[in-house]
This record gives sequence, C-alpha cells and structure tokens, in this order.
Amino acid sequence: MTTAGRELPDDLIADVLRRLPPRSLAVSRCVCTAWRGLVDARRLLRVDLLPRSVGGIFLNYCVLYSPEFLSRPTAGPTISGDLEFVPGFSKVVDHCNGLLLVEGTSRGHDYVCNPATRRWARLPPCPVPRTGNFCYRIKCLAYDPTVSPHFEVFLIPSLPHPSSHPQPQSEWPPSSYELQVFSSKTGCWEERSFVLEGGHLEEWVFVPEGGRVVDKLYWREELYVLCEIGSVLRISMSNAKYRMVPKPSDAECEHHGCLCLGRSEKGVYCAFNHDWHGLRIFLLNESAGGQLQWELKHIVDFRSFARKLLAREDYSQQHKGPWMLQDINYYKYPYGNSKHKEPVKDKFEWNSDDDDVLNTEDIVEGSYVGYAHFIGFHPYKEIAFLDMGLTRAVAYHWNTSKFQDLGSIYPKDYHEIAGHVAEIETSFIYTPCWMEDFPQNNLEAQIEDQHK
Repeated sequence: MTTAGRELPDDLIADVLRRLPPRSLAVSRCVCTAWRGLVDARRLLRVDLLPRSVGGIFLNYCVLYSPEFLSRPTAGPTISGDLEFVPGFSKVVDHCNGLLLVEGTSRGHDYVCNPATRRWARLPPCPVPRTGNFCYRIKCLAYDPTVSPHFEVFLIPSLPHPSSHPQPQSEWPPSSYELQVFSSKTGCWEERSFVLEGGHLEEWVFVPEGGRVVDKLYWREELYVLCEIGSVLRISMSNAKYRMVPKPSDAECEHHGCLCLGRSEKGVYCAFNHDWHGLRIFLLNESAGGQLQWELKHIVDFRSFARKLLAREDYSQQHKGPWMLQDINYYKYPYGNSKHKEPVKDKFEWNSDDDDVLNTEDIVEGSYVGYAHFIGFHPYKEIAFLDMGLTRAVAYHWNTSKFQDLGSIYPKDYHEIAGHVAEIETSFIYTPCWMEDFPQNNLEAQIEDQHK
C-alpha cells in the first residue's frame, strides 16, 4: 500500500470498497490490516452471500438410496438436500465452503454442485493410475469463494509402505508425492508434484496400501487428509510441499475409537471419539520453528447426559426440534408406499448460542446403553455435533459444557430397511454459499445425461 493510499480518509476508502463486487471485496480484506479492519468495522462484506453459517448437515446412511439432509430451516431462502437438479447423483463425497462433490450413479461420473444456487458441473473421468493396477484414492474438494470462483479436486493415493520399496528406510516417506488434480479453471486433470517437507525421518507413521481415509478438510490453501491409522497428510498449495503429522498421543482407547478431522473457531481440530461415549478434542498448533503438534483442549464423557434422551428413542416418530430431517428417501423413494408423499415444511430459527440449551446441571445420573458418535465440528464456533444413538442430533458447546437437542436424525421406516446395519456412514457440515458465479456447466454432458 502506497504512502498516499495510507493518507486517504477511511470514509473515502470505504466508499470505494463498497462499490466492489462481493468476491473482490472479500479479497480486499487480505491487502492489509487496515483494510481488513475497515471492511469488518463498516460491515461492508455481504456475509449473507459467503459461507459464514451452518445451514445443515448432509448424512450418508447405510443402505439408503440417497443422502439425507438435516437442515436448519429459516424464513429466508431454503436448501433442499435432494439435489434433484444434479443428473443421477447417489452420494455426497466431500464438502468445501458451500460446494459439494457428489458421486454419480453411473460409474466414473462425478459432479461438483452448489445446493444454494442449484448450479453444477460434471467432472471428466478420473485418470487411470500409471501402474495400471487398482490404487485406492480418495477425492478431496478445494474451494475458497473469497479467493476465486474456481475449485479443484484432488485424488489422494495411498503412500506405498517402505517394505515394498527398495530404498532404505531413511528415504521414506518419498521425497516427491505425485497427485492428480482437476481444476475448473482449465477443465482438465493434471499431475502435480509435492515435495516432502521436514526431511526424512527414521520413525514415521505410514498410510498402508489401500488404507481408508476417514476425513479431510481444506483450509487456508492447505489440504488435510486424516487416514485410518490416525496420521494426517498435510498438502500445502502455496509452496507445493507435503508432510505427515502423527495422530494425537492421547488418542488411545480400551474398546472402540475413531478420529475425525475438522475446522473450527481457531483452526484445524481433531476429535477422538472413544469407548462409545467419550470425546477428546485436539487443536493443531504450529510453532515458530514449523513443528506441528496436537494440543488437548477438552475431555468429556456423555453417558450421563445421553440418558436424558433415552425417553425419546422412538423410531416410529419424528420428534420435532429446531432442526428437521428432510426424510428424502421416505418421500422420494417410498419403499412400498403406493403414493408419493410431500414433505411437511416447517419454519424454525436456530440460535447456536442460547436456543434450547441444556446445562450440565440438568444431567440425569445413571447408565446409558446407547452411544454418542461425533459427526462434525461447527466451522466458526467451538461446537461439536453429535449423533446420540442414531436417534437425536445434539450440539455440544465444549467451552461451556452445554448441550442443545437439535432434533431427530432417524429416517422414517429406517429400521425396516436397514435392520442391524443401520448407521451413518459419513457426514458433512454444510455452509451455504450464495455466490452466483460458478464454472459453466458442460452443456454436452448435460445433453448426454438427459438422453440416458
């Protein structure tokens, strides 16, 4: 910023900035601290267009044909979790700042869509691995509407185990990590190379061949991928480097445990959900020397609180709450019902600070045979979303140890369809983005899909 620019009155700068389109205005916040403070103090940014609040949760249920959407209905524009505007989608694969990466019913057909604006684009078929053999890959979506209207999709392969490579142990992880990346700007896949950051180590946490990835997130030009064994793969776009971060040292359990990655108020968090009702929350800190380590922020046991919801465990009824499950499968795919049903539309507002809050003083002592399963972080507040025995969704404010009963998350007739395999496979906390600009749909692909 020039000297003359610094001498301009704030009122004049604000008058110029407010004439910018929403994305350009958002980018202007990154110019300098003074501009960021000016934009925020004058409330110039159209926060209603950018992904700044939680609008719902997409839930992939075992056996069900289509994902369900637990939504926070408002008096304003509504979001449908049906995604019927996307041709032949079957599963939500990833979410990033208002965009969804969805899997098509036809093999090899993937789409990126915006549920708020109902815009979509079909991706070209994924490139075949160079080895010609099957190599497990997870698809990760990277999108930041404050920087660019374009998105990228990364294919993350498993890192080969050192025992399968002739190089010495000290040469692992590999010095270079090649990834296939799709860019909506170019409209094609390309190979990018990321260099190992931090040098070779004697002891390392490896991703096993074919290892299942359980979570991922994109934040501040860095992609974080949490693998089943607990190590986090961090890929930096700005310097084309990667590194592996070991799992939190306190993530040990007696019977059952899983790690979940997410973004919350202060950065990158990891939730360790263990022994069916315990939860530990860690924050990833990076020191001045570049060292990454997990800091334990919170520990809680949900058994006593969960007993309060035991009386509501009636699978045959949908108990209302501030949030409502849209029951897309029940209404769209009636499973034996002779008539197509129309969902009931309710209007509610959810206040994440004080609506329907249950204090720790309300805890009922006693045992609880169900479980509390972590389903995601609130990206802007220190709130964890929980699945209580597959019956209720709960928002847990870990700073104040308060709970909010959001509503039922058990799909209608689900017990008759899924039986003993009833469970939520994956979940994605959805933040609507009302930006209208979106990479143009592939008209040829649209026509092709419509004639199939």
